[in-house]
Amino acid sequence: MKICVKRTGGFAGLTTQWAVEVGGDELEKDWLDAIEACPWESIPDQQNQPDRYMYDIRAGEHRVTLPEGQVTGPWLSLVDMTRRAAGQQPE
Repeated sequence: MKICVKRTGGFAGLTTQWAVEVGGDELEKDWLDAIEACPWESIPDQQNQPDRYMYDIRAGEHRVTLPEGQVTGPWLSLVDMTRRAAGQQPE
């Protein structure tokens, strides 16, 4: 399963992406709980927030776009796991 987080926007309008491909035991052991903990089906309405980051989060068939203020709880855990797996420390 491919897990991808793309962050766009901010003051400079830059795009940063982190991605990891996981499968088999690694998927079962380390990733499925984090993916399933995210509320993929109940995403609140988004407000336009100038100069703020937007996160496009994908995990297999799941996809969501969230403003940075809503990247909390299980979303933040999944983003941080993806960043670490892609070789970058969480902010």
